[in-house]
Amino acid sequence: MEDKKRTVMAVVIITVVLAAVLYSFFLNLFAPLPRLEVADPDASQSVDPLGGESGRPAGVVVEVTPQTVQSLIASLERYESYRRTVAVEYLEQGRSLGTVTAQVWADGGWTHTSAQLSSGAVEHTVVGEGKLWLWYGSGPQVYSGPAAERAADLSQRLPTYEDVLALDKRSITGAGYEERDGQPCVFVEARTGPSATERYWVSVSSGLLTASELEQGGDVVYAMTARDMVSPLEQTQGVFTLPGGTVLHHVGE
Repeated sequence: MEDKKRTVMAVVIITVVLAAVLYSFFLNLFAPLPRLEVADPDASQSVDPLGGESGRPAGVVVEVTPQTVQSLIASLERYESYRRTVAVEYLEQGRSLGTVTAQVWADGGWTHTSAQLSSGAVEHTVVGEGKLWLWYGSGPQVYSGPAAERAADLSQRLPTYEDVLALDKRSITGAGYEERDGQPCVFVEARTGPSATERYWVSVSSGLLTASELEQGGDVVYAMTARDMVSPLEQTQGVFTLPGGTVLHHVGE
């Protein structure tokens, strides 16, 4: 009986890993190695995404163009301690195939994702210090092993920050400042295949990806949105604790 349980768990782990790898490969199929350019400090017709009311010290505001947008995004300061909710919907010809809603806690390089799958199962993933822990529901079986690159983002089913920076500038067809869900964002649109278009919205305040879309053949097949951002992360007990009680990380340390 115990051997049967191990076999079932192994199949689940392999399925999750393969899905993550295929998802990452699909998003990066047409993406070359990152190419960054230093923003031109003499750029004209610049726009302040916060309307000049942010109260931040004045500085050089880069005009958002396909040539400067990646440099601008790379310069944004990203939150390192926060919690938020991420919702990802998969579609086919306008029909929803399922939604994954994840609660995300991040602090000091550690990320805990609690994802409510469309099947009703809850998948927990903790990534930190080069390791990954994975379990379902309240456990008790926990898989642990080395964390693949971008594992924290893949566990949330969202594109990575590096995906935006890796876009070929020649593929970028649109860039600018846009408001998304009430917050100012840097917007990027890229033609990444004969019938594929990717869109990204990166929050100016948090530096994090707040929305993303993948369009295939004129239909949106993937849509991601983030909401309920709180930063820094509160001193919440048990956020980075395994089902057996092992504490992996203390918030703020």
